[in-house]
Amino acid sequence: MTRDQNGTWEMESNENFEGYMKALDIDFATRKIAVHLTQTKVIDQDGDNFKTKTTSTFRNYDVDFTVGVEFDEYTKGMDNRHVKALVTWEGDVLVCVQKGEKE
Repeated sequence: MTRDQNGTWEMESNENFEGYMKALDIDFATRKIAVHLTQTKVIDQDGDNFKTKTTSTFRNYDVDFTVGVEFDEYTKGMDNRHVKALVTWEGDVLVCVQKGEKE
């Protein structure tokens, strides 16, 4: 079941984000900056096709994808990985799995 994700979304919390970044071996300075940021995400959804724009004072980026179709993603500004990403529905929740240099 797909859920309508269209709209502008403001980050409310980032629990365990620093631990996640540390596990990816993101440098100390970047982690300290990132945990204090708030992000705005604009999502344009057409069925299983998504166009996302994320903005913050640290970094802005776009990610476009189709659910169920693997795509190339570059995590520029965080840990600078080139990964293969796959977004799938689990119920009405989107789940993204990245495979690459660090998983």
